[in-house]
Amino acid sequence: MLPFFIEKYMKDILIRHIALLSLFIGFLFLSSCSESGRKKPEVAVSKLPKIMLTIHRYGKALFEADTMDFATSLKALKKSFPYFLDADLDDTANVKKLYDYVADTQIIRIAKQTFAIYPELTKQEKLLGSAFAHLKYYFPNYSLPTVYTYISDLYFEQPVIKQDSVLIIALDDYLGPSYPLYAALNIPRYKTRCMQAKNIVPDVMRTLYLTDFKSNRRTSTLLDKMIENGKLLYFLDAVLPNFPDSLKICYTGRQMKWIEEHKQDVWAFLIANKMLYSTDYMAINELTQAGPFTKGFGNDSPPAIANYLGWQIVSAYMQRFSHTSLHQLFKMKDAQKLLKDSRYKP
Repeated sequence: MLPFFIEKYMKDILIRHIALLSLFIGFLFLSSCSESGRKKPEVAVSKLPKIMLTIHRYGKALFEADTMDFATSLKALKKSFPYFLDADLDDTANVKKLYDYVADTQIIRIAKQTFAIYPELTKQEKLLGSAFAHLKYYFPNYSLPTVYTYISDLYFEQPVIKQDSVLIIALDDYLGPSYPLYAALNIPRYKTRCMQAKNIVPDVMRTLYLTDFKSNRRTSTLLDKMIENGKLLYFLDAVLPNFPDSLKICYTGRQMKWIEEHKQDVWAFLIANKMLYSTDYMAINELTQAGPFTKGFGNDSPPAIANYLGWQIVSAYMQRFSHTSLHQLFKMKDAQKLLKDSRYKP
């Protein structure tokens, strides 16, 4: 059972999750190579706007409401959380729907465990406030959303939602990879290891990019997809300068080491097999979608290795053309020209 606002939201979105398909190509054993440095965007702290962020805890307030006089409690909460409680609370059916939600034994258990892990959100407010300050530096006219948290009943398909001026974080989607109910739901390990407290801020900023900054133009080739995903990762470089790359792309330390050591070989493979301009849907998915690894490159490889290379290409371009703003970067349509101008060589 989902809260009102989730039901409303799900009516407006298209399910985009597609099962990973098998890649038809194999790959020879890869040799090691040295890592080349990657310059990241930097902003002096003195130039950042001051952002005092408060994360509003709707979920905690809802589960602390007096269920003995639930309708009255909800009406009192509505003043602080109108987005969530926009239904007619004089209608007993609406009140009962919410009551059934907060009285559900499994959801109560999830809520209690979530509040135990997150008794307060001071750290998240500080980190997200810094990310928002960087975002406002690059996009001064951007209106920052009001941030809320809630208990989603493990709605892991979309842990962060941005709609209009509101951003909502499902805290119960960040209880750590060993949380037993994740396994009970058969959530893959490669997903649950990215469901930790340290992933909240990168996920928030990723969601803001996808909803408010990403181009809607169609990508037809692997290179198109690589560059578009590279723009996202470079955006995360800009707004999360103190976060490790592994969190931005959700790789383990071993996976980061693998791709840094083997990126020359991966790039050579894509060139030799004329993959950059391939429009093969299956091949593109295997090289750009999440998973435990990239099929065809061995179980030690990270997933979505083409996204990593796209990230390096965009970074190389921005290093050569440092006058280019993020807004200008996001508007660029010609992936081939960007690659050529970047002079990227792993």
